Amino acid sequence: MTFNRRLILLVLSEPIDSSPPPHSASSIGYALENAFTYKWSGLYENMKTLPNKQQIHRTLRELWYGGFIVGNRVKQDGNQNCLPGWVVEYQLSSDVYHNWLMAECGAVYSKVKKAKHGINLFGGIFDMGLPESEVKLLMLRVKALMQKTHPDKAEGYENEFMQMKQCSNWIKSGIPLPTPTHTAGECVADTRLIKA
Repeated sequence: MTFNRRLILLVLSEPIDSSPPPHSASSIGYALENAFTYKWSGLYENMKTLPNKQQIHRTLRELWYGGFIVGNRVKQDGNQNCLPGWVVEYQLSSDVYHNWLMAECGAVYSKVKKAKHGINLFGGIFDMGLPESEVKLLMLRVKALMQKTHPDKAEGYENEFMQMKQCSNWIKSGIPLPTPTHTAGECVADTRLIKA
């Protein structure tokens, strides 16, 4: 196996900036650039030059065709520097289920936490609560994830199990209903500017 292949497999097995895999090609390039600049230990010490974008994409394609990694197209939201678009994210073939389970637990935990406590923005609480029908479905998802992450059934998911247990406790203690922005029959004020 070539050095670049081993290098990219190593990057795909580790989190980048506390973000677990899957990673995009640009994230892999960013991690390799940091490893080269800051002289990371391990396999990174043997890098004589920094792989360019073409080498990274070619190596990812070879690993994908070889069955070592899988890629998935996902839509990324735009930020200050770029527009939304489709990006291929790569992960090790053996870690697909593990990465999915970690991402699913994180998404459910943040949704239940937001529903229970809301978002504190400038001293005001926003986006608190969920409809009853959605809370029941969410509780079923939490129970299913608790079964999948239970320490007696799977190793390495202790943190995720504790998160799901916390979600279950929050749901049992009661998720408030969403608060309406105005009461029924009340006319909503038009905030657009009217030219005189």
